[in-house]
Amino acid sequence: MKNNFLKISVAFLAIVLTGCLDDAKYAMDPSGTENIIEFSDASIPSNPAGAIYPVYTNTTEIVPSISFEVPISYSGPNKNNADIQLTLAVDPIALQAYNQQMSDEFSGQGTYELMPSNYFTFDDVSVTIPKGQTKVNISFTVYPVNFDLTKNFALPIRIVSSSDGALSAHWSVAIQAVVVKNQYDGVYSITGGSITRNSGSGPDLVLGGNYVDGLTMELATINGNTVGIDPLWKDGSGVGGVTGTRFVIDAATNNVTVSSTGNATLKNTPATINKYDPATKEFTVSFDWGAAPNTRIVSGLKLKFLKARS
Repeated sequence: MKNNFLKISVAFLAIVLTGCLDDAKYAMDPSGTENIIEFSDASIPSNPAGAIYPVYTNTTEIVPSISFEVPISYSGPNKNNADIQLTLAVDPIALQAYNQQMSDEFSGQGTYELMPSNYFTFDDVSVTIPKGQTKVNISFTVYPVNFDLTKNFALPIRIVSSSDGALSAHWSVAIQAVVVKNQYDGVYSITGGSITRNSGSGPDLVLGGNYVDGLTMELATINGNTVGIDPLWKDGSGVGGVTGTRFVIDAATNNVTVSSTGNATLKNTPATINKYDPATKEFTVSFDWGAAPNTRIVSGLKLKFLKARS
């Protein structure tokens, strides 16, 4: 089905012309006598507590397309005695308001760009909760192969109107964030390797040495062939001064280049193996940074895929 963004835009324009999506218009308190219409996703929202709207994070690998369902409920003391007609729309103003709140109250954490029209299809602008029922599922489809993986995108969906019930001021909007993961993304077990601290002045045996059994490290998607990591000392505590450490994987050779956006001295250690094995899903890397006598060296670090990252 082709993208129906034009229809969404027309529907949204009608909303703007009738009140610029003033939430107070929909924020009715049923006082125990009127049912509530709201999004009712059972998953835990990923937004900070106190956010004006909930954010639901959907994850996927880089695939041609994938669909996600979004439930809407009619809940309260009354039975549903007739079909309930709902109108929905993509609401850029809701996302703008959410981002502004994140900037003003939460130090800018968790902001999103509006999903471009070629990234998704959303045709459920008119849906019905059938008589006698209390829920209906809508869906949207995204096209992960089109995504710019360096950015955070979300689709803000608003329930604009309902033929029965009161629209929840908070839960009548669901911001659907979509995280696209590359094939290297995941939680990895550290199965080998060591780290040296202060190599020129005598190794630090507290933080340096062979990695402790049972440690894991997360590799998070930066783009299609790059993952970000947070290096660890041997005991699992975080290493400072190397923010933005990244593995860049050459898709043709599976060679790995290690670098850091926060430390220009971090590099692959010369004459060492820096490789990804797609058959075993295992990285073997060696890298170092700093200058003597404070050089840090990660040697023969082996990372084996354990599970998907939540």
